Amino acid sequence: MTRKYYLSSFYVMTFLFSSPLLTLHFIFPSAGKYSVSFTQLAPAFAVAALALLFKDTTIIKDTRNHFRVDKAAVKWLMPAFAVPAIGIIISSLIMSYYQVTFVAWEGDTLFYLLNFVAILIGCAAEEIGWRGFLLPNLQKKYTPFSSSIFVGILWGVWHLNFTAGLLGFVLYTITIIEMSILMTWLYNKSDGNLVLMTVWHFSFNVTSHIFLWDRFTLQLFEVESVVFGILCLFLFVSERNTYFFKSKQGSIEV
Repeated sequence: MTRKYYLSSFYVMTFLFSSPLLTLHFIFPSAGKYSVSFTQLAPAFAVAALALLFKDTTIIKDTRNHFRVDKAAVKWLMPAFAVPAIGIIISSLIMSYYQVTFVAWEGDTLFYLLNFVAILIGCAAEEIGWRGFLLPNLQKKYTPFSSSIFVGILWGVWHLNFTAGLLGFVLYTITIIEMSILMTWLYNKSDGNLVLMTVWHFSFNVTSHIFLWDRFTLQLFEVESVVFGILCLFLFVSERNTYFFKSKQGSIEV
């Protein structure tokens, strides 16, 4: 089996693992109260399954090596946390401007602690798949920008978020694609640091809980797609003449 089949196999396996993991929410309905998302484990399980199925231990080894705390992690830690948070806060302010009711995400100290731990684990598990495995493989053949679009589409579709109907699903996926573009830029700037990718993902999810709790409507998806689209425009302007839009030599191996 050549590597070109790894990518499609990974995505199919991610969906295959997602189905039984989703059923766990019906068995343990209270898990959702603490932000436990069993399906977030699916991308990590898919990567592990590929390594076992094709007897390719380098997949696990290289993914593990990209979870590191180094100079790049320290340098880019604040942007990794702040950029998605700013995007969510701006979206929240716009929703408030249009008088969409703010609902507080409330609980005691233990409630927040358990939620934060669950969110962190889920985000790390997803990043093992999307940017630990899929993105670096794509970047061997395509530009970072093209690879980020591809990852964003697969990532967004996998969520199957029909909270606001078909149009909401499309707008949500557009926002995920925009997120993927921004994260790919940081991924390459930090030499593929998955700690930063997890921090970014964690920041997005936590701030969404804090500022957008119970406001997941079509209007929100419209606002988020515009806000994160504007952030992407800033990136396009600043990176228009860089490797981001060109084939990158010596891309990260998986």
